[in-house]
Amino acid sequence: MASIATLRDLVDALTYSAQEENKLEIIIEDLESFFVLINKNSELKSTLSNTVFDEEERSTIISDVSAISGYDNITKNFLMLCVEMNKFGALLGNRTQVIQKLKKAAGKIQAHIKTASSLTDTEIERLKNSISTDTGKQVEISTEVDPSLIGGMIARVENKVFDNSIKSRLERIKSVLSPS
Repeated sequence: MASIATLRDLVDALTYSAQEENKLEIIIEDLESFFVLINKNSELKSTLSNTVFDEEERSTIISDVSAISGYDNITKNFLMLCVEMNKFGALLGNRTQVIQKLKKAAGKIQAHIKTASSLTDTEIERLKNSISTDTGKQVEISTEVDPSLIGGMIARVENKVFDNSIKSRLERIKSVLSPS
C-alpha cells in the first residue's frame, strides 16, 4: 500500500486515538514493553524491520505478539499500520521520541538530574515535587552521578538545561579572570 503518511502522522493518530479512548497510559506501557521485547530479540527486530519479508507475515507476527503480550487493540493497530506503511524501521529509530510524545500528551515530562554524589530518595522526591510544581506536570526523574561536577547539579527538564554545578561556576569564574 503506497502512502504519503509519515511516522509523525501515525504517532499523531495514535496519540489522538489513545486520548479519545482515555488509554494513553496503557498505550505507553504497551509500547515500552514492545520496545524492550524488540531489543531483546534481534531476530524479531530484523524480521519486522525487513521489507524482504511479506507484509502479511510481519502483520501476523505483530498480531501474535500483541495477543501474547496483552496489548490493547490501539497499540496492535498502530504497530500493524507501521508495518503496512513501511514505517517500522522509522518507529524503531525514533522510539524515544514516540514515547516522549505520548508521555507529554499524558501530562508527563522527563527530568534527568546529574549530581556529584548520589541523591537520597527524599532528595529525589523533593526535586520531583519542585519540578512538578514549576511545570504543572507529572515528572519522571532519572539520575546520574558525575563526581567531576564537584557539587551542585545539572538538571535537564525536557529540552531545557539548568546548570548549577560547582564545576561550571568555577569555569565561568576562570573565564572572567583569564586574560583574553
